[in-house]
Amino acid sequence: MLWGLLMQRCPRCRKGPIFEKLFSRRGMATLNFCPVCRLKFEREEGYFLGAMYASYGFGLLTTAYWLPLLLLDVSPLWVIGLPTLQLVLQIPISFRYSRTAWLYLDRGFDPDVVEDVS
Repeated sequence: MLWGLLMQRCPRCRKGPIFEKLFSRRGMATLNFCPVCRLKFEREEGYFLGAMYASYGFGLLTTAYWLPLLLLDVSPLWVIGLPTLQLVLQIPISFRYSRTAWLYLDRGFDPDVVEDVS
């Protein structure tokens, strides 16, 4: 299961991708369903709202060095610049992994829900 989450694969079959290719025409779009087992990823409008909490947690990682920099009286350029740079680079990664984690968490709590695309 951990391999499937890290490789961003379907939570049911762990073979089909959850996202389109990173440099595709649609960017980082989530697929509507698994191309292998046909599991529907977004069950309803706003389904991935819960993934926002995981993304927020990833964003809190900047506090690990932002707060010490602030307390050590480092230049404001470093205090603002480093976390900003990290967040800009981290957004595509946290977006994808927070959605993947949300799918796995939801599937773990309610594995019997079958949302197949006919």
